[in-house]
Amino acid sequence: MNTSYWPIHTAKNSPSLGTKLAAFGQKLLARLEATSEPRVWKASDASGTVLWNAYDPITQMAIDHASADEMRTWLEELHYRS
Repeated sequence: MNTSYWPIHTAKNSPSLGTKLAAFGQKLLARLEATSEPRVWKASDASGTVLWNAYDPITQMAIDHASADEMRTWLEELHYRS
């Protein structure tokens, strides 16, 4: 009996698009975190109310779950502390 087979060639395990995007996101986040500027981001609670969060890497102060007015006040006070 003659048993022939074709060798199975597997492509090199190159990272998937998802893996590449995740790595890019991590690099971007690291770059953004390297700045000395305060970082501000928006969130929402269970009822959909918009809440603001911020972190200042210089003073290492943070504010969480603030209204827009509270966030403005916090940023102004942060600015005048310097």
